[in-house]
This record gives sequence, structure tokens and C-alpha cells, in this order.
Amino acid sequence: MTIDNPAGLTDILRRLETVAAESTLRQAAVAGARVVHGEILRRAPLGKKAHKRSGKLYPPGTLRKAILIAYDQDESLEGVRAVYLVGIARDAFYWQFKERGTSRQAKEPFFRPGYDASKNAAAAAMLAIIDRKVAAAIRGI
Repeated sequence: MTIDNPAGLTDILRRLETVAAESTLRQAAVAGARVVHGEILRRAPLGKKAHKRSGKLYPPGTLRKAILIAYDQDESLEGVRAVYLVGIARDAFYWQFKERGTSRQAKEPFFRPGYDASKNAAAAAMLAIIDRKVAAAIRGI
């Protein structure tokens, strides 16, 4: 095999190194997290009235507002792995009662089914970001 333009090949390989950069990993990871986040939000139950606990009023929609995306610095490894978590803030402590049920309340699962329903779409969203970055690197953008 012969290479007619070794400088051109070297240039393309150097540009492809940028695809594995931290910013690309983070963009891909957060794209996947957004897909999962959106599906969990869509499935989260919405109360019909506010409830009170320890003197604090929780209006309808508190659970949905508490569903968030967070970067996990401990699990991420710069240039190798970017980890984003979809979770629920402590204000909506009762999400577990909705998800798993109690002796007095039937379960209304939304978190796990939301993840299960969206994991393939999340993977596709992450691959789309990487594919776009590879194409841009090859074009020299």
C-alpha cells in the first residue's frame, strides 16, 4: 500500500484527535442525559393539589422541577469518560413513594420506566454528536 499524500493523512489524523477531546465527550454525554431526563419528566406524576410536610408547602409540580441533570466529577475521567446523572433533588423526597409504592399507596413507577424507554434513544443521541464531530474533523472545520 502506498500513501500519495502523507501530510494530508497526518493532518486528518491530527484533526480526528479532537473528536476524543473532553468537550466532545461532555457534549455527547449530556445529549444522552437530556433524552433520558426528558422521558422521565414526561412520565413523572403531577399532583392535583399542594401538600404540606414539616410546615413546608410543596405545590403541584415540585417533583417534576426536582428532576435534574448533574455532572459527576468523581466518576468522570478527563479525556476518557464524561458521566452525567439524571436524578431527583432532595426537596422531592417522596419520589420513592411514587416509584415503589407504600403500604397505603399504589406504586406509580416513572423513573425506571423512563430510563428503560429512552436508553436506546439516548445512545443514538450520543452517537449522533460523535458522528457530527468526526465528520467536521474530516472536513477540516
